[in-house]
Amino acid sequence: MTIVVKDGPPKSARLLWRVVVGTAGLDPSRPSRPLSWHLASCANPVSPEAHCEEGRRMITTMADPDGHCLVNGECPRCAQQATQELQS
Repeated sequence: MTIVVKDGPPKSARLLWRVVVGTAGLDPSRPSRPLSWHLASCANPVSPEAHCEEGRRMITTMADPDGHCLVNGECPRCAQQATQELQS
């Protein structure tokens, strides 16, 4: 019998996340706060220029870039999604 234990992706492939909670113009009648998800290494979460093309599109349409942040001029989220598509 062979036992295989999977511990998820290699640590180098994991993306670290942070959430930005919006507080401007809150409607007290709504219980939730607007959230936007960014990579922990995102240089400037409030700047569209700190996000790739997909992140900018998502900010425009949903106010959430879903981690599509530029890190050293590249988007790790796009790279991760491309790798996952190739493996499927």
